[in-house]
Amino acid sequence: MTYIHATHAPFNPDHYTGRTDPFESDRAVYWHHTVQAFDAQPIALVGFACHQGVRRNQGRVGAKSAPPIIKEFFAKSPITADVQNAYADLSSLVGDCGDVVCHDNDTIVKGSLESAQNQYATYITDALQKNALAIGLGGGHEIAYGSFLGLYKYLQTNVKSLAKIGIINFDAHFDLRTDEYATSGTPFLQIAEMIDDAFYYFCVGINRFANTASLFDKAHALGVGIISDDDCHRLAYDEIWARLDDFVKSVDVLYITVDLDCLSAGVMPALSAVNAKGIELDLVEFLLEKLIQTGKVKVLDFAEFNPTYDIDNRGAKTVARLLLVCVETYLLKRVLPLK
Repeated sequence: MTYIHATHAPFNPDHYTGRTDPFESDRAVYWHHTVQAFDAQPIALVGFACHQGVRRNQGRVGAKSAPPIIKEFFAKSPITADVQNAYADLSSLVGDCGDVVCHDNDTIVKGSLESAQNQYATYITDALQKNALAIGLGGGHEIAYGSFLGLYKYLQTNVKSLAKIGIINFDAHFDLRTDEYATSGTPFLQIAEMIDDAFYYFCVGINRFANTASLFDKAHALGVGIISDDDCHRLAYDEIWARLDDFVKSVDVLYITVDLDCLSAGVMPALSAVNAKGIELDLVEFLLEKLIQTGKVKVLDFAEFNPTYDIDNRGAKTVARLLLVCVETYLLKRVLPLK
C-alpha cells in the first residue's frame, strides 16, 4: 500500500467566524464576513500544516496545528476604515487556498516533509499565476523551502530571464544547517545549493548566541546580509531600513519569511524555540510595511507559531496582527500613492 505523505484540506468556512455588530453602521465589518475560497483575489492565504522539519531538527512540535488558528484570529479582526474607504467590494480582497497537511504519524518519516513542501509549492505557484500576493501560514520554518520553490517555478515559467530573487528572513537563526535530511533548520542552505550563485539572502534579528561559529562562517561565505538582534535594538529604524533597502534595490523580486522566534518570549511564547531577547514587534511591522510598499514582494510567510505553548492567545494574536499589517499594507499599496 502506498503511504500518502501529504493531503490538501480545502477552504473551511468554519475558520472564519466571529462577532457581528447589528446595532452599528454597515462599516462594522470583520474579515470573517468577507473571506472566501481563493478565486483570483489579490491576496491568497496558503496553509502549511507541517512540523516534520521541526521534529527532524529536534525542536518542540506543535506548529502543525497553527494555520487554522491563525486564520481564526485574523477572521475575528475588523477590516480597517482605510481599507473600506479604498475598496467598494470587500468580498473580493482575500481568498483562502486551504491547507496542505503533512502526515507523519508523529515520527520522522522519510519523504513526508518533501511531499508536503512540493504540494504546498504548487499552491504558491497557482496563486502567483493569478496575480495574487501569496501568504503562507506555517507550520515549521521548513515552509521556507516550499515558498521559495513555488516562487521559483512561477518565475521560470513566466519571466524570460530569471529574475533575481531576494530572500529576507526575520529570524534569530540563519537556518543554513547541513543535515542528513531536510529540516526546519536547513531551508536556506537547500535554496543556496539549488540556485548556486543566484543566492541573495538577508537576515534580520540574528542572535549570536543561537548560531554556531560554523553557521556564521557559512553565512559569510554565502554573502548573507546580517542585521543582528543587538543592532535592531541599538540603531534607529531609518538606519536599519537603509541597510535593508540597499539589498532590496539589488534584486528584482522579494520573498519575505518571518520566523516568529525573531520576537521575544514575552511577545511570542508559542514557539518551537523561544527567544530570550528578540527584536521589537513594532520594528518587524515597520520593516514589513516598507518592504511591501516597494512593490517587489511576491511571497511572504509566517513560521514556527506553536499553539501548544501559547499563553492567553498571545502568540495567536501576535501572528494575526502581523498578517493584518501585511494584508492592509498590500491592499492600500494597490490603490493609493506611496507615502
